[in-house]
Amino acid sequence: MINILIYSECSRLIEIIKNIVERFYCEINFKDFNIQMFNDSKEIIKYIKSSIVGKRIYILDNELNERRDGLLLGKKIRELDNYRGVMILITNYPEISFKVFQYKLQVLALILKNYELSKHIKESISIATNILYKDIQVNREKKLRIRAGVQILNILIKDIIYVETIKNSKKIMICTTNNRIEFYSTLKELSNFLDNKFIQVHKTTIVNKNYIKSINKNRKNLYIELQNGIICPLSRNGLKKLNDRGKILLCG
Repeated sequence: MINILIYSECSRLIEIIKNIVERFYCEINFKDFNIQMFNDSKEIIKYIKSSIVGKRIYILDNELNERRDGLLLGKKIRELDNYRGVMILITNYPEISFKVFQYKLQVLALILKNYELSKHIKESISIATNILYKDIQVNREKKLRIRAGVQILNILIKDIIYVETIKNSKKIMICTTNNRIEFYSTLKELSNFLDNKFIQVHKTTIVNKNYIKSINKNRKNLYIELQNGIICPLSRNGLKKLNDRGKILLCG
């Protein structure tokens, strides 16, 4: 279990960070985490002192004011956790980078509060999670997020059998192990979100090679049979791609 400790004196910022973290983990279907939120530095220190040190990510809002140096909280945390957690700082002050080094905080990222806040937090959380779970590929359950009509759907990429264009339409159709979904897009656009298990075997079709049952290599009648019994068209260029990827199956 990853325990994520978010600290800021600004309740609104805490909520924003919490939502970003939850969305990221939802996107990669990672559920082994817990979020703790603090707007009082004394409370987060009290929590760290009283709890068992496990897999932790600290996301600290670093404010500089007349009462204290905002980095002192990070320094105190490092004295308590002996550098066993991953620390991420969020700030309006890029000039504090030297102090971060001076205080020996071992910070993964120093993120500025700007329009790219969400992007940089997600990137940092991804790296932090991989650091804490070195033997786990957190993206093994990667999802494809699409809009179908008024619905927003999250589809497990590993469950996609094939994708094809719909004749006389600007839509494409995704066939999964559970259902079929039509939505507005193109094969070219969709291919940007698929991994190397997917091969465009015809101008109208992309298949997941893990679901290929057989390939008919007869030049006069090229086609692919998938595990669900569907027959997909296969071009000569598509056949070459399959051979290049090492998926050589003979049928007839």
